[in-house]
Amino acid sequence: MAQSYDQERTALKNFLVRMYKAEPFEGVKVVSDYDNNYLLSVVLVANNGQSETARNRIAQVKSQRQVSQYLGGLVQVSSETIIRTTEKVKEEKSVEEITDIIKENSIGFTKAMEVLTVIDTPNKQKCYMFYRKAEEMKE
Repeated sequence: MAQSYDQERTALKNFLVRMYKAEPFEGVKVVSDYDNNYLLSVVLVANNGQSETARNRIAQVKSQRQVSQYLGGLVQVSSETIIRTTEKVKEEKSVEEITDIIKENSIGFTKAMEVLTVIDTPNKQKCYMFYRKAEEMKE
């Protein structure tokens, strides 16, 4: 059973990566293979010095917002980036600190989406693909 799941997941990942590379997109789509329908959320995150943990969290919040909006929920997301630059006179170096603040308020519930893959894009961003089987949406 696990081997079948891994094979199915790998085939889906390969298909979606080829589809993305042929025509890049961002947002929510429903994609189908021979046996299943999947809800897919694709988000792009800038790769500008944050930690991998921070990029993963940003991608997760963006995906939750997209899926909630797609499924008809009410979401308010605000974000701001604060860049502080300080210069150390003795060392003649400037230090740049970047802080991202993300606030999310949502009404509605979306079950957790699983990360299918993360790929690099030509414009130095990370492309996160989240997915789940569409049957899991019914309730």
